[in-house]
Amino acid sequence: MRKAKRAFLGTFMAAALVISGCGSKSGKNNEEPVDVSALPEAGDFSEEVALNLSGSFTRGKAKDGSYVQNRLEEQFNVKIKNTKVDTWDAEQTNLMVASGDLPDTFSFTAGGQTAQEMFDSGLTRTIPKEMLEKYAPRYMKMLEENQPGPIMNLKEGSDNEYLQLLGQYAHVDGLAWGPTLRLDWLEKLGFETPGKMKAVGPSGGREKIYFTESAYTIEELEEILKAFTFNDPDGNGKNDTYGLLPANNNLNWATSLMGAFGLGTEYNFIENDQLVRMEVSEKYKEFLKLMAKWYKMGIIDPEFTTLDEKMGWEKYKTGKIGYFIAQPSYLAMDDWARGRAPQNIVENPDSTAKILATAPEIGPDGQQGLKAYLPVVNLADSFYIGKKVTDEQLARILQMFDYINFDNNARWTVFGEVGEHSEWEGEPNKSALKVKPGLSLEEGDTGFWAYNFRTYDKERVQWINSEYTLKLKDEFYAREDVKEKMLIRPYKWDLLNQTKLKELEKRYSGQLNTIVDEFRMKAIVGEVDIDKEWDKYVENWMKNGGKELLEELDKAPLVTDLLQGKQ
Repeated sequence: MRKAKRAFLGTFMAAALVISGCGSKSGKNNEEPVDVSALPEAGDFSEEVALNLSGSFTRGKAKDGSYVQNRLEEQFNVKIKNTKVDTWDAEQTNLMVASGDLPDTFSFTAGGQTAQEMFDSGLTRTIPKEMLEKYAPRYMKMLEENQPGPIMNLKEGSDNEYLQLLGQYAHVDGLAWGPTLRLDWLEKLGFETPGKMKAVGPSGGREKIYFTESAYTIEELEEILKAFTFNDPDGNGKNDTYGLLPANNNLNWATSLMGAFGLGTEYNFIENDQLVRMEVSEKYKEFLKLMAKWYKMGIIDPEFTTLDEKMGWEKYKTGKIGYFIAQPSYLAMDDWARGRAPQNIVENPDSTAKILATAPEIGPDGQQGLKAYLPVVNLADSFYIGKKVTDEQLARILQMFDYINFDNNARWTVFGEVGEHSEWEGEPNKSALKVKPGLSLEEGDTGFWAYNFRTYDKERVQWINSEYTLKLKDEFYAREDVKEKMLIRPYKWDLLNQTKLKELEKRYSGQLNTIVDEFRMKAIVGEVDIDKEWDKYVENWMKNGGKELLEELDKAPLVTDLLQGKQ
């Protein structure tokens, strides 16, 4: 779930790459084959190797001689040069790319270029499969266990050279979101809960947040939202509450509502025997008509057109909204989610509000679910090796990469030693780890996270989530039968970069997003008649690049095939 700011000065960068000699493709695909047998054996660190390192969390705050740096240098006999650039800052990384002065390892994007484009531009080198098998066996095992991992990010025309390394995203496994309702309002207005419910936790506000794996239907939810709006649920004698508060900058608010129609944003499926994108499907049209109906009824807060998601959290905290979407970590009141709705309304110890989280709503045709956070497999992100890295350096990098990111004995690289640098939040080995007060959480004197990639297996997910989040995911949100039934995936996806979709998306996404966003807003608030204007909207989307996108998308492999490791 990467949060980096990635605004990119395209014209500047294109010119800069040419000036720096990185713009040409000539010779970039003619690397000499690597003789792995001539390289040191795995674990042979007899020769010191100098490396300039950065990772997913490099913010320019690394201090030379940190705890983690010293331990890694001793363990792997390396001399580390720290990257003193904030790799989450687009301007700083753009300048690095333009100058060609890149670290040996990096995970920031470079102007929206694909991994193949970065290689062709002379920014990166390839990573031979044979070297990965020799020096990063844990990583290769992870790929095998997450099909089609072994065939992702191969260099064009190759079956044994990778353009980048991938991260395992076990932290997004399962349903990323779910609906919540004001439980105290439901009780006051006489609504029955849809199933057995229990508190998320015993204290700290969690005792006011309840969960049930049962769900309301869309029709039942509509009645509840009407009552939340018109029946004075807060008892102040004023008509000042609303059932639903959308956001004007994304569709997170509608994730489970759209799931009731079988929809996931930007996903595709077969409708009327044709491949369609969600945004121009009949199912999406029906979803918009329902939202327009609710807006006309008055159960959607009309102020939503001026509020983004963060502003919506603040509006929710005033106690005037009855429904909100939430991630499991929000319900568990994890530290990083403090201040977000719906937990922000129970954070105050004096609050009498209560929250009920339910399973996703059940739609008109019995559909129930949510868009999968990642469309095919829980592999994502990019860890690159700089063009100037030698085979000997790469051998050492891969062994460090494999240990730091895939050997869980390397926990000290992110939390130090338990007892000395960190403590368990709750039960040892079954709750989150917390760095002790006064110590640097990232980089600084500790060096925590300074060289790590963004990758988490199930054990590492435990280190960064409270026991209450883990329990919610185990009991429902990431339960195997729930995932099988409720995760919505696209029909086709160009995961292996076999089509020209990325090129077309760069060309058309701006204008297509504008068309979709404007129509959605006007449709919901009643400025357009959806039935009358629908065909015109679809035609506009098609002629502004949508038709080309669908034609190219049709060349992509089936997601069902990809999940079986088929090309």
